[in-house]
Amino acid sequence: MRPVIDEHAWSGDGSLTLRGLFAERPSEPLEAVLLRGGSTEEHRVPVRREGERFSLTVAAAALPVFGRPQPLKDGRWELRMRFADRPAASEQDVVTPSLADPRDPQHRFGSKLYRLVTSGDDAPVIAVQAALGFTESGRVQRKLVREYYYPLMLRRKALRDAVVFISFGGRQATDNPLGIAAELRRRGDTREHIWAVSDWSVPVPDGARAVLRSSEAYWEALARSAYLVSNDDMPTGYQKRAGQTYLQTWHGTPLKRIGFDAGALQSVNGARYLDHLAGDIAMWDILLSPNPFSTPILRQAFRYDGEILESGYPRNDVLAASDAGALAATVREQIGLPAGKRAVMYAPTWRDNQFYGAGRYRFDMRLDLERAWQELGDDYVILIRGHHQMADDAPAGRPGFALNVTGYPNVSELFLVSDVLITDYSSMICDFAVTGKPILIYAYDLADYRDNLRGFYLDFEGEVPGPVLTTSDEVIVALGDLDSVAAASRARYDRFAAKFCPLDDGKAGARVCDRLFGGV
Repeated sequence: MRPVIDEHAWSGDGSLTLRGLFAERPSEPLEAVLLRGGSTEEHRVPVRREGERFSLTVAAAALPVFGRPQPLKDGRWELRMRFADRPAASEQDVVTPSLADPRDPQHRFGSKLYRLVTSGDDAPVIAVQAALGFTESGRVQRKLVREYYYPLMLRRKALRDAVVFISFGGRQATDNPLGIAAELRRRGDTREHIWAVSDWSVPVPDGARAVLRSSEAYWEALARSAYLVSNDDMPTGYQKRAGQTYLQTWHGTPLKRIGFDAGALQSVNGARYLDHLAGDIAMWDILLSPNPFSTPILRQAFRYDGEILESGYPRNDVLAASDAGALAATVREQIGLPAGKRAVMYAPTWRDNQFYGAGRYRFDMRLDLERAWQELGDDYVILIRGHHQMADDAPAGRPGFALNVTGYPNVSELFLVSDVLITDYSSMICDFAVTGKPILIYAYDLADYRDNLRGFYLDFEGEVPGPVLTTSDEVIVALGDLDSVAAASRARYDRFAAKFCPLDDGKAGARVCDRLFGGV
């Protein structure tokens, strides 16, 4: 028997209340799970039961996400239910409700539109999309804004003393741009801060203004702001105007080959990417370097002859901040990290040849979570973190043991609560090394990655700050004897930190702001 939703109502704050009938196992608790189509992203919502009746409320426009209210991401969110008294639910514990009356108009709350609809089997779905203006609501209209309205703004509108920040194409409001924005605010800077976002659910810093990518407001911000701070290349169509400063922060120490050194990547748009990158590089005014090792590599890999500011990475300033301990306590509470357990961050990078489509790379789960739970479950929690290039397909994990923290906004804050990092070829090795905490290198495909996919700028096996492991069993054994493993790696760890982290003193953002904005 399926639950039947026979009543639904939206409230003024964007909450959707559903009520219905479900007679099966009436004494057992239920919870609802919202699953976003095409991803592993989910949200859990409690269900109230009174005999054969049930009710639940989905705060669709302000759902708590790691302790912060956010609207649901754009997409189709299917509602399922499960009996909530089992730590590892079986298929028999999951039920899909039906919607008795699917008639529901579209509702606007804030900058998004919501509607309750059904899927093919009458399962309820909350459809979410951005509320767009006429010039933004279709491919043709967006092209007109980019190719006609934007150039018109470049010619006719004056620059304003504002800063546009872009992190990973608007998928986040984090990384080096956030470190620079935070330092500006610490200094009392009052100019407007504008963040480009790819979805209205992306949280931006307090006091900043968000603009949706490809919107009229977005192109106006690019046309009229005196400063542009980005950690990746700009979209096709961007033109740097006279008097505008484009700071390229980049987003990682180049351990693996990047830019033109990597050649035509084995990705869906590898060759086109290099052509686009060349045009973007020609507009850079300043490029940040995280350390002396990176400076000559960045110049060579990007064929860039402009100014390089060897500043360290502002994203790492939080790791050396005076309030890092208090922030760590807040983060632990937000992600639901149990007290007294070691937190292991598992964060593999993406593979150029494992993709669903352009910009959507597959999360290749190589850590055996079930075996890890059996061996380590009493003492550890695994934090699963997907790369920003991946397609929202990081596994949900085992409740209470493995937590998917891909959606947590700031990975640097997660470093504060992680007791050990497991990664492969990611530049976060260099960021995490600032903490002095253990790092395990899970390089199951090292030969292929080195010889075929990317290659490295360093003697990878000889220089990385932790043991190079090739199987999940080796990783689990190392976690079980972590203190001994860390002690055995201490000398190489110290050499690595001295080479790659000499500027991570908490003042990188200050050095960047001194150069870019002067005495503000």
